Formats: sequence, structure tokens, C-alpha cells
Amino acid sequence: MWVFYKKMVKLNEVILNEFVKRGYARNNGNKVWDISDRKFLFLTPELIKGFLKIREWNIYKERIAAREKALIRTRSGIIAEEIKKQPFNLIDIYCTDGSKAIEFISSLGDGFKIRYCPVNVNKELVDLSLKNIRSKKFDSVFDYNPLVSDCDGRTLNRVTNKLKDKTYKTNVVLLLRSVLASYEINSYLFELSKDMKIGDYLVIGNGIRLGERLVNLETYKHPIWDEWFINLMRGLGFKDSEVKYDVRFGNSRIEAFYKIKADKIIEFKKKKIEFKTGDEVLVAVLYKYYLDEFDKFCKMYFSQVDLFKDDESEYALVFCRK
Repeated sequence: MWVFYKKMVKLNEVILNEFVKRGYARNNGNKVWDISDRKFLFLTPELIKGFLKIREWNIYKERIAAREKALIRTRSGIIAEEIKKQPFNLIDIYCTDGSKAIEFISSLGDGFKIRYCPVNVNKELVDLSLKNIRSKKFDSVFDYNPLVSDCDGRTLNRVTNKLKDKTYKTNVVLLLRSVLASYEINSYLFELSKDMKIGDYLVIGNGIRLGERLVNLETYKHPIWDEWFINLMRGLGFKDSEVKYDVRFGNSRIEAFYKIKADKIIEFKKKKIEFKTGDEVLVAVLYKYYLDEFDKFCKMYFSQVDLFKDDESEYALVFCRK
């Protein structure tokens, strides 16, 4: 098992290390610190609790989970035929409770030989996914290989390739529930695909843009997002009263950030990180692409791309074959 975080980490140490390493940008004279890597949002029990609350939110269930589930149920026969019932590693990127993989495995039918490989930066979520997959007692799941790992494309393209052995020679990578929306698509697909081999698959589930590119900002201003993201700021040492959550359109994406409301100095490894009133901490980003853009990017890195959209043309399931 590749292990990056064997136990719950001290959130402030992880993030402040990033502050020191990355530095900051300037915007209208204020500092802007970027900690929008998705991995930070799963590092503590409080952050996990916030995420699981998002998953139970009606908007998330209706716009992401339900649409993706329907597409998997109706379209997975295509990849089932493509795999031709050869043994494969099923790599569940940013697993949470195994539900994405459960839906996918159920849709494939019988006769497959699968090694389930849940991946997350948080061991508790990896263990939960393993527990739930095992509880289903799938006849097609023969083995397991959990990975506690960073899930960015550069790391994954090294880790996943090492999963292959004499029995499991093919990888099927699940990138579902709009995980890809947290990354710049061109960079992520390039990094993830470059060590994939002929016959490997990537299965993407992601929202797609219909109409104007930058809309529905109010959805991301809902308090439920603040309830999740605020745990990053608390982990850094901020009080809730010292920051204010907000969302904007910037750099062709949605950006969630906190505005600093009071001067503050945080000491870390004999260094002092100084925050001024008006400074910002970027905590999350969301990219959304039109259907033709999504198709174009996938075809840049994969020889075969089958893209399916839901009835409202707001969600897509994509099968990519290397």
C-alpha cells in the first residue's frame, strides 16, 4: 500500500507548509493565498463530516448523484463489452464510502474478476469504502488493494501503474461525482493518462455547462459550503469571526474563498505568516465545460471516447480508452 497520510494529520502543519512553499499572489494590493487543492478537504474528521453533509444535500443528490447513477445503469454495458471480462484493477479515485464503485460494479453484471482499489488521502474513507464493498459480497470482486494517497494526476499516474501484476494487467479508473471539476482538465488528464497503457480505461462523471458559462453562483454561496470549508480556516488558527466566506467567478472558474477581517500573525516553524485585513485564502475551485469542450479534451489523451449526457444535458458520463 502506498501511504501518504497514515493517520489524521495536523491540518495547520500541512497547509502552512503549502503557504511557505507556494507564497502568495497579489490582487489589488492584498495577498491571495491558494490552498484550493482538493486533498486538503478530506484531512480531518471535521472536514469529512462537512463533505458528507454536502452529499446529503438535495441539490447534490439531484444534480450529481442521481444523474450519474442513471447514466451508469444505462451505459455501463458498453464498457462491460469492451473489457471482455478480463481481470482488472478498479481504481476508485477519491473514494468516500464505496457507493460510486458499488453502482459501477453492480451495472457490469456477472463474470468479471475485479480487484477493488479505493484511493483517498484519508485512511478512514478508504477503510469505509473497503468495508462497504466487502459487505456487498460481489461475486466479481476477488481481491483488494487500498491506497492512501494524494489523488492529483501526477501522483496517480505513478501509483496506479504499479498496481498491475500477472493477474490484473488492466486498470479501470473511476473519476466520478464531479471530482474532475476541482482540477484544470487539460493538466489533470495529461498527468493521469501519460502512464496509462493501451487497454486501460478512465470513467469520468462530471457536470457540463449548458447556456452561459458562469452562472448559478448563488448555489455555491449556500451556507452548507461554508460549514465544510470553514474547517480549513479553523485548522489554520482563525476564529470564525475573523474571516468571511464568499464566492466569485475568476479565471474562468468558480472560486470559493475567505476574506480576512482582522490582522493576524500565525507562527510556524520559527516563521511568522502575516495576514492583513482584506487578504484572501482561496479554498476551492470548480471548473465546468461545454459538452464539445469536454469531448475535445478527452480525445486529446485517449484513442476512444464515448460520451453520454443526461436528459437535461447538465451531466456527462465519459468512457475513455487509452
